[in-house]
Amino acid sequence: MRFTDNHIANYLASTPLALALERGLECLIVSKQQFIPPVLDIGCGDGLFASILFADKVDTGIDLDPSEIAQAKKSGAYQELICCSGSEIPKPSESYRTILSNSVLEHIPDVTSVLREAYRLLEPGGNFYFTVPTDKFEQYSLVYRILCGIGLGNSAARYRKWYNRFWRHFHAYGVSEWKQLAVNAGFEVVKAIRYNPPAMTTRNDLLVPVAILSTIVKRMTGRWVVWPRLRKVVLAPITPRIQRDFVENGISADGSLVLIQAHKVLKTVG
Repeated sequence: MRFTDNHIANYLASTPLALALERGLECLIVSKQQFIPPVLDIGCGDGLFASILFADKVDTGIDLDPSEIAQAKKSGAYQELICCSGSEIPKPSESYRTILSNSVLEHIPDVTSVLREAYRLLEPGGNFYFTVPTDKFEQYSLVYRILCGIGLGNSAARYRKWYNRFWRHFHAYGVSEWKQLAVNAGFEVVKAIRYNPPAMTTRNDLLVPVAILSTIVKRMTGRWVVWPRLRKVVLAPITPRIQRDFVENGISADGSLVLIQAHKVLKTVG
């Protein structure tokens, strides 16, 4: 599949800064991977990520939320959309050569079933790319760092639990644990790319309260930003600097997020 250009500028124009800075970096990293169709997007949401990332339509997008599926239809990013659970996708085995799940698995209580379903649906030799937060995501949050810095370890631990509940993260694992979950589902892990280093994560966390108005707008209109073209013009002077920062510093060994490439090994003959 082909990828679009200007991922970062388009995300900055379409979403609150905290979300745009995270997803824009993810677009940059995901676009370096190979996506061979047919492609399945598990947890497609409103379709914004796919519409900004891909120049071609994704073969299938699935999501459990009917309202998100309705928004995804408007995005025009998918050939087919199905409202269903990620653990029970009504498709034959080995239907896809590439599967994507972007910042979704951490929100699913029974993540093991979804990983097994992805394995079932993937052709031998295919790849499953998924992005998830690591256990560093909440540790790099601003309040957690402040509490640890002034020696309030117990309060920091309680805040960390609240932080994951707030974001509806059922899974806050280290990279090795995420990799092991993929292996347990039958995959071979090819690589794990960590990104969003401490400074970026803390900055994005600091920007979250600014997104309150955008959240209200999205609930009322179905979109984060009322005038994306105007926003793109306003943010154009800082966009090249943000992109340069992503290229130079976005991928980091201590990043709070990780992209994992899980491979379904080809069947041996004889």
